[in-house]
Amino acid sequence: MDRNIKIAYALTYIRFSWFWLGTWVYYYLRFTNYAGIGLIETILIVTMTLSEIPTGAIADLLGKKLCLVISFFIQFVGSVYMALAGNFFDIAFSVFILSIGATLYSGTLEALVYDTLKEKHLESLFNKIVANTSSFQLVAIILSGAVSGILYTRNPSLPYYFSGIAFFIGFILTFFLREPKIDTDKFSFKSFLHQTQQGFRQLFSSKYLKKQTWLLLSITGILVIADEMGESFLGVEFGFKESQIGIFFAIIYLVAAIVSQLTPRLSKFNPIKIIVILSLLTVMTFLISPFIGLVLGGLTLVIRQSLATTINNLTSVVINQNTESKYRATTISSFNMIKNLPYLMTAYFIGSLMDLYSAKIVAAFMGLTILIFLLLQYFFSFRQKVCTTSPS
Repeated sequence: MDRNIKIAYALTYIRFSWFWLGTWVYYYLRFTNYAGIGLIETILIVTMTLSEIPTGAIADLLGKKLCLVISFFIQFVGSVYMALAGNFFDIAFSVFILSIGATLYSGTLEALVYDTLKEKHLESLFNKIVANTSSFQLVAIILSGAVSGILYTRNPSLPYYFSGIAFFIGFILTFFLREPKIDTDKFSFKSFLHQTQQGFRQLFSSKYLKKQTWLLLSITGILVIADEMGESFLGVEFGFKESQIGIFFAIIYLVAAIVSQLTPRLSKFNPIKIIVILSLLTVMTFLISPFIGLVLGGLTLVIRQSLATTINNLTSVVINQNTESKYRATTISSFNMIKNLPYLMTAYFIGSLMDLYSAKIVAAFMGLTILIFLLLQYFFSFRQKVCTTSPS
C-alpha cells in the first residue's frame, strides 16, 4: 500500500476525532446563550462556505501536501485557542480559525489520494479507499465522542486540548506525505482566477455533467440540512432521553461505518442510478417521520445515516471520475460550497419551522423536496429524450 494512502487513513481518523462531540453546547453556554450559539454557528457556516473554493484552488496550485500541512497546524491552533477561551469573542474567533483549517482539508486529502492512485494507474481502487476513509471517519467520531463526556466532567477544556493534540500529530504526519506529480501549475493571481473558474466548469462542462451535478446537488444539499439540524432534533422528538441519545448516535455512526464498506460493490453498477435508488429509500424514511415513535423513529435515523454515507461516497466517486487532476481539489471544493448553500440560506428559517411545527413535520418536508427534485429531473430528462428521438 502506498505511503500516502496509509497516512491518509491516519489523517482522516485524526481530523474526525471530535473529543468535544456532545459537550460543545455546554461549553459554549459557559460564555453565551442559545442566541449567541446561533451567531457562532452562522460564523462557522459562512466561513466554511465562502472559503471552500479559494482553499480548493490554493490546494491545486500550491500543492495538496502544503495545504494539508497548513490545515492541520491551523486546526491545532484553533483547538488550543478554544480550550483557553475566556469569553464569547474567544469562542467565535476560534471557530473562525477552525473553519478555515477545515476548508483547507476539505477535498484536498481526497484529491491527493485520487492523484496518488492515478499516478500509478490505480484509479479503480479509489472507491475502496473512499469506503475505508468513510469508515475511519465514522469510527473516529464514535470513539472520541464516547469519551467526550468523561473529559468534560473532569475539565471543560480537556476535549479541546485532546483535539489539539490529535491535530498536532496530524500536522507532523503531513510532512511525510508525497505530492503526486500530476498536472501541477505554478501559482499566480491569474492562475488562481483561472483555477477557480475551472472548478465550476468541471462540474458543468457538458449537458450530461450539468444534469448529473444538479442531480447530486439536489440530493446532497438536503442531506446536509438533515445532518446539521434535523437528525438530533428528531432523536429528541422520537423520545430518546439525554442519557440515551449519545450512545444511540454512536450506534448510528457504527452501522454507517459498516454499510460504507458496500461502496466498492455498488460502484460497479451505474453510480448515478444507485444514488437515485438510495435517495428514494431516504425519501421514504423522511416521509414516515410524523407517524412513528421511538423504535421505528430510531430505525429510520440508523437507515438514513447509512444511506447518506453511501450516497456521499458514490458522489465522491462520480465527481473524481469526471474531473481533471489539476482541477480536482478546486472542483470538489466548488461542489461542497454549492452543496452547503441551501443550509446557509435556510438554517434560521428551518429552525423557526421546527419551533413552530415540529422536526418530524420538517423531516417529511425534506423528503418531499428530494422527491420533487428527482421527479422534475426525470421529467425533463424524459422530455428531452422524446424530443431528440422524435422525427422532425
